Amino acid sequence: MGATCSRSPGGFQVPPDAFLPHYSLASLGQRAVAGPFLKLVSYDPATGIYRWSVLVVCTKAAEQKLLAANTGDEARAALAAGGDGGGTVRASDSGGAPPLTPKLTWGEVRDSDGGGMASLPQSAEGELLHWWRDWRFWRFRAETTLRDVPQRLTYALNVLPRARFTFHLPARNAGAWRWAFHSCNGLDSLDNVPKSNGLQPLWQDVLARHAEAPLHVLVGGGDQLYNDSVFNGPLLKGWDRTLTATETAAKAALPFTAEMKDEVEEYYFAHYVLHFSQPYLGTALATIPTVHTWDDHDIVDGWGSYPPLIQNAPVMQGLFAAAQLFYLLFQQHTTPLKLSEDGFWAGSSQLHCFGAHTAVMLPDSRYARTTEQVHPPEAYEEMERRLRALPPSVSHLVVVQAIPVLYPKLDVLKELTKLSKRTTDDDIIAKLMGKTGLIRKIPLRFGQVEVLDDLLDHWDSRQHAAERDKYVRLMQSLSAERGFRVSFLSGDVHCAGYGMFHSAPPGRTTDEAVEHLRLPKREDLARDPKFIPQIISSAITNVPPPTFVLDALREEAEDPHIIMGDTVARMVALRRHAVIGTEDDDYLLVGERNWCLVSEPPPPPPPKDGLTGALLNLIDDGAAESAGALHFMLRCERKLGTGDMHSYTLEVPPLQRS
Repeated sequence: MGATCSRSPGGFQVPPDAFLPHYSLASLGQRAVAGPFLKLVSYDPATGIYRWSVLVVCTKAAEQKLLAANTGDEARAALAAGGDGGGTVRASDSGGAPPLTPKLTWGEVRDSDGGGMASLPQSAEGELLHWWRDWRFWRFRAETTLRDVPQRLTYALNVLPRARFTFHLPARNAGAWRWAFHSCNGLDSLDNVPKSNGLQPLWQDVLARHAEAPLHVLVGGGDQLYNDSVFNGPLLKGWDRTLTATETAAKAALPFTAEMKDEVEEYYFAHYVLHFSQPYLGTALATIPTVHTWDDHDIVDGWGSYPPLIQNAPVMQGLFAAAQLFYLLFQQHTTPLKLSEDGFWAGSSQLHCFGAHTAVMLPDSRYARTTEQVHPPEAYEEMERRLRALPPSVSHLVVVQAIPVLYPKLDVLKELTKLSKRTTDDDIIAKLMGKTGLIRKIPLRFGQVEVLDDLLDHWDSRQHAAERDKYVRLMQSLSAERGFRVSFLSGDVHCAGYGMFHSAPPGRTTDEAVEHLRLPKREDLARDPKFIPQIISSAITNVPPPTFVLDALREEAEDPHIIMGDTVARMVALRRHAVIGTEDDDYLLVGERNWCLVSEPPPPPPPKDGLTGALLNLIDDGAAESAGALHFMLRCERKLGTGDMHSYTLEVPPLQRS
């Protein structure tokens, strides 16, 4: 990994691994353009209509300079020049008056020889979505119709005149959507930059897999960047560091001043511009349509799990407003006032169809989170209404829930006791809390260590366990009623893992009764609407938890347990359940950086006649068993910072009706 600068899609120089102690407009230097950022807006399987948007952010001065130097015809010339979308095309020096507004131009590229356009270019004028300081957020919206064969669309923008970008659309009826899931795309400590090589190794792998076979969507599962250093700014520094309840109350009562607002907004804006423009990540965001949800680090570590005194403090509420604004702009291409108009519900919750057979739901688990709830009741009502309305062709529902619904629960006090013999209290807390992805997000920063065992962010905490049970029951009921398989896909915890909920055998209603229960057979799971797999994939950038933490979690995860009286919850070793796995370990959790590639396996070939055909049919039996399944390939980094990858592929069958 070299230390030289790379050129972003927007054309400006970005140092690799640009992790800073704090971000402000001064961090941007002379940068005046960011983007493009490509987003999947919606897909309708009934009509084949595919909607997408592009976001470009630039200063007014840069915008006017670029527009004055280019015409709409030149953007079309760049598209018509052909090629594979990997390079840049210089605009011709044609005449004509400069366009008044930024414009998007796009068209389909021939797959046969890559030379020229297969359809006439189309264009759309930009919409000024938001104006912040001197920076303007231009949103370009477009749509096309999927065809019976895959397509490549190339687009150009007259505010980025020397570049064009290509992305891939799947065939309409082939069920061939391939998509990547990632989470925890940042580092919570600058000390981890050298040993991890930052975010580049795994994003290089994402792009390498994309080059082998196109990825059609890039799904961000939360923590697309780490905004915790917002408290390192001159005005907020130390606000979150208190030792007594009196000091905490005094800090919580402080007003959120106009100067603080300026500092916080600069922080979020500058951080997004720099982080989303880093090498490889910037390329991915420009050439693979994204669908994102958020988690706490997109706001600040622990957001939603602090006690009301802290959560409702003017400073925290002001911070949230700034974080939400720039999250919606950069990640969702919308604003707080346009959420409903742009199709979002319950905060920024979304439900997408990835082809005819797979639906992906991304509930917003932060907009209304408190110590007592993850999602408000009305969010579940809207979830149920929308899921009942899914097309009959949907056989898989993947729920992107930022924090795993199923994950081992540590006994915090027991772990503190075990560690207390060899380290100081402060070091114990640091090790258990230190952004390991398991017991973090506790309000330690406000001097409230006494609530360690209560205020956990995870679903099995005392505050959230009942809500988890209702959530799982809702998904099981919808699976039985509608006939689709539900899978949870989550990040947050900085390791790879696999677990499942499934029906308990008759008469087994206690933890003791299922302590040594074997895994059900594949065919039994396929017929079980209570079977909900939990795939865990994180982090694509952040470092794994310490070994002793993973060992403690694995110990807690060894035995299955009963929830709701009729459902077994258990973790499963990846190697034992993977249909393809390259390692010999039997770990219940894999402490390696990772991301997940999701796809539908190809359909089995038609039966063949004759003796040779009979032998080939035996070989094809495995493919027939996989028909209608979803594959979740966990791409794991063997050694931190090397980019040396291996894979585990998990196969989730559709629900088989009895």
